[in-house]
Amino acid sequence: MPLTLRYGSAGSGKTRACLEEVARELRRPAAANPLILVVPEQASHQTERACLARLGASWRVQVLSFRRLAWRVFQEAGGASRPPITDLGRKLVLRAILQRRAGELGYFGRLADRPGVLDQLSGSLRECRAYEVSAENLLAVADTLGGSRGILGQKLADLATIMGDLARHLEGRYTDPDQSLSLMADRLAAARVCRRAQVWVDGFSGFTPQEYRVLGALLRVADRVTVTLTLDPGRAGAAEGLFTPTLETRERLVQLALDAGAAVEEKGTRAGSVSVSES
Repeated sequence: MPLTLRYGSAGSGKTRACLEEVARELRRPAAANPLILVVPEQASHQTERACLARLGASWRVQVLSFRRLAWRVFQEAGGASRPPITDLGRKLVLRAILQRRAGELGYFGRLADRPGVLDQLSGSLRECRAYEVSAENLLAVADTLGGSRGILGQKLADLATIMGDLARHLEGRYTDPDQSLSLMADRLAAARVCRRAQVWVDGFSGFTPQEYRVLGALLRVADRVTVTLTLDPGRAGAAEGLFTPTLETRERLVQLALDAGAAVEEKGTRAGSVSVSES
C-alpha cells in the first residue's frame, strides 16, 4: 500500500505517465486487480476518452470521480438506502426553515424573501459540509466575534441554527450528498471495488477534508495509490512562494501515508523525461 507522489509542472505529462503505468499493469498476464483513475468530475469524460484511445476497452480500468467512487462503494457495502436530497429539495427545506425562524434569525431572517438568498445559503452550507465545519464550530467562531452583536457573528450563528434544523429534517428520511465522501471513507474497507486495487488520483489542485479522509482509507486497502501534484520537481523541498498550497498538500498526503503505515515514493515528471527519487 505505498503512496507515490508524482510531481510535474502543468503540461509536463503527469497524466500521460499515469496512463503508461496503467498500460504496463494491463500487460501483466497474471494480474487481475482493479485499476482505478480518480479524477475531478469535470474531467471524467475527457479521461475516459484518453483511456480508450491509449488502452482500449478493459473491464479492469475504471475512471471515477470521488462521488462516483462513493456510489460504487455504497452499492457493495451499503450506506445509500435512503434517497439523496436534491438541490431543489434542499432549497425548499431551507425556505421553510427561514420562514419558521424569521423572528429568531438576526441576519438571514430579514433576507428570507430576497432573491438569491436560498442559493447563497445552500452554497454556504454545502461548503461547510465539504470542509467538515460543524454547527458547533460556527457557534464557537461567532462567540469569538461577539456573538449576535456583529453582522458576521449573526450570520455564523444563523448558519449554525439552520444547519442543525436541516440535519434534523434529513435524519431518517434522506441522505445528504455533501456528506457522501465521509460516509464512503468509513465504508471503503467493506467494499471490494478498491481492495488490492492500483489507484491513480490525477488532476486535482488540492483536496477537501472529506477527500483526504477517502485518500487515507484508500491507503489502507489499495495495493498502491499514486497522486499527481502540479509542482516543479526541483521545488519539492521549497517552503514558500506560489507552490506553498501544493507543498501543504504534499505534507498532508505524506502524513496520511505515515498514519496508514505506507511507504512514500516521490517521482518527478518533466516534458520528455521522467526522473525518480525515493524517500
